[in-house]
This record gives sequence, C-alpha cells and structure tokens, in this order.
Amino acid sequence: CRDFLIQVQNIAKERGEKCPTKVTNQVFRYA
Repeated sequence: CRDFLIQVQNIAKERGEKCPTKVTNQVFRYA
C-alpha cells in the first residue's frame, strides 16, 4: 500500500499540487 501511495504523491507532484489531499481521497475510493 505504501508503494501505491508513493506513486500517487509523485503524480501529485507532477501536477504541481502541494497538498494532494484530493488525490489521496480519489485513491482511497479506488482502493
């Protein structure tokens, strides 16, 4: 699970989001 979250954080960084809270919420929905 940690590796998956790390990938999500990397995607958020690519998008330029400092606080990827919305991204993580979407991830938990998929997971």
